[in-house]
Amino acid sequence: MSGESVDGMAGTMMLKFCFDRLCSDLRAITFEDTRKLLAANLIPLDHPFVIALLDDFKDEEAFTYHMICELYSKMKKNIENKSYNEKLDLFKQYDRDSNGFINKEDLRLCLKEDGYYKAGELDVVIDLVMHFGDSNNDGKLSYLEFLEMLEKPDTQF
Repeated sequence: MSGESVDGMAGTMMLKFCFDRLCSDLRAITFEDTRKLLAANLIPLDHPFVIALLDDFKDEEAFTYHMICELYSKMKKNIENKSYNEKLDLFKQYDRDSNGFINKEDLRLCLKEDGYYKAGELDVVIDLVMHFGDSNNDGKLSYLEFLEMLEKPDTQF
């Protein structure tokens, strides 16, 4: 990916400037510095897509400029994509504790309020949702997992 595809020449210069300010001689920055750099470049760290993408990379020890450009481009593209607004609103309805993830308790509260499932069915449905949606088996659905689950044609609840 070339630097120009990040966000035009001005976006590239700002991203590179911030990266160079945070960078050591190793030409890489830490996860925490990556979060700072993204925030400085107007990426909302509380957006579910950003939370999910950063969660996937939280164990990385170092981020190169190329990695930063790819993350920034993916985040910017998703945040600016208006077709995701409806899905984002739905995700936020289920994310009851507003932590950027949907856990079993969030699902239980929402589905119980809907009143569609009987008490015995509720646990089965929650387990099925987590089985089909929680691809990394961490006990919660990220926004990315939520989107993937909604796009699976065989997932009809």
